[in-house]
Amino acid sequence: MNGKLFQSTGIQDQFSARENILTGLILVAGVLLRLRQYLTGRSLWLDEAMLALNIVNRNYGELFQPLDYDQGAPIGFMLVEKTFNLIFGRNEFSLRLFPLLIGLASLWMFYLLLKRSTSGAGFWVALTLFAFNPRLIYYSSEVKQYIVDVAVMIALLLCALPLFQQVSRKAFAALAFAGSLALWFSHPSLFVLAGIGLALFVTYFQKRDPVALRSTIGMGILWLADLALLYSLTLSNLRNNSYMHSYWQDAFAPAPPWSDWNWYLMAFQKNMDTQFGFSYAIGLIFILMLAGWLVLFMQMRAFAITLAGILFFTLLASSLGLYPVLERMGLFLVPIGILLIGKSLDIPGQKLRAQPIVSTVVALALSGFVLYGPITRALEQFITPKYFEHIRPTMGFLQGAWKAGDSIYVSNGAMPAFEFYAPMYALKDVAYIGGLREDYEDPDAILKQVKTLQGHARVWVLISHVYEKGNFNEKDFLLSYLDQTGSKRREFREPGTSVYLYLYDLSE
Repeated sequence: MNGKLFQSTGIQDQFSARENILTGLILVAGVLLRLRQYLTGRSLWLDEAMLALNIVNRNYGELFQPLDYDQGAPIGFMLVEKTFNLIFGRNEFSLRLFPLLIGLASLWMFYLLLKRSTSGAGFWVALTLFAFNPRLIYYSSEVKQYIVDVAVMIALLLCALPLFQQVSRKAFAALAFAGSLALWFSHPSLFVLAGIGLALFVTYFQKRDPVALRSTIGMGILWLADLALLYSLTLSNLRNNSYMHSYWQDAFAPAPPWSDWNWYLMAFQKNMDTQFGFSYAIGLIFILMLAGWLVLFMQMRAFAITLAGILFFTLLASSLGLYPVLERMGLFLVPIGILLIGKSLDIPGQKLRAQPIVSTVVALALSGFVLYGPITRALEQFITPKYFEHIRPTMGFLQGAWKAGDSIYVSNGAMPAFEFYAPMYALKDVAYIGGLREDYEDPDAILKQVKTLQGHARVWVLISHVYEKGNFNEKDFLLSYLDQTGSKRREFREPGTSVYLYLYDLSE
């Protein structure tokens, strides 16, 4: 008996060791993918540069004021970024360090979340999907708050899980504190907290536990008070930003929902492609997620209600014009989708228990199906990183070629990056003429800016983040005019980038 027990335990230990090795390999792969993206050292692109200028040019107190360039970011994120900037200097590595650390932490936290909610093939697939997700990798090295949204969501779910199982004063205190802190670092954390609060209320109401209900309501009041403070400090400015609302107008859910069901189909398809790496069989992906939620509802009802509540409150806010849910704004929802896909892989093992071979084949087929797209994209990104708006080589060339008396026109899309890097390339004091965002509504206004340089023998033209709408292309429009009124003397473009530098003689 003891021999058999020893033998059985030895097999179990061996199996656990293999599981630990596989888990470690997946996590290490996720870490390497994120480090690779960070260490490419690509230049800040337009959106990053606009936020970065607010960080490096303001003191702590000024970060509470409306940000330049119509930017919006949680004040907690901005304060940490400012601290990293002061410690490590004005460069993209220092500004991307906080997102990198949060991206690495989110990888570990998601592993912990999966251990408490998923098992079998679903565990490995979900962990791999998270580790290899191209967008999670990318935003782990971007001067934006979106990867923080992901980490905050996972952290709050981890804090809430113990309360779904057992009432604990310590767990309530931990969740209350985490929720209050989360609101300072993540705007969509409000929807996560609303989903958690809904699930806790339903759970304790069904159990007829008045003490736990009062604790839940009290915690909700604390979060609302914290939100009110934040609104008075920073969120009211963002709420009144008409440009951002206009920019994201297509990303708001319709109101009422039934007025445009096609929007939901479009939003799901677009998010599956951009956020998950799925550009194929979107219908099957939706079925897997729905099936995963049903499995979760049967196994962990309060957790399932939480996830449904998060999605409901997010879409509700979107339909009210308060929060767009397309592209990077919906990145915080990615862990939910991945977890549900993992849960759906529990089904073959449950339904085909009497046919282990068939169950294994089905599970492997589904696993290969959902892993193919994200893994191939992540590996492509690892082997050949993208440098689309990599402006530093252009700035270096401009520094070497600049002569006294030169003039320069900087397109609107290139201005933030130019201003950020100019001090690093001895171009800080260069007076330049820049394009305005509103000029795109009237292209002739762009020409008025350029015409002020007429008669100059050496005029540099720097273009990046080219504006295109309909048949209008900013670069083609500018070059067509310059070729008619002057002569091109030099041209520089770093291969693989979308940054263009030209030298024109407009003296004729």
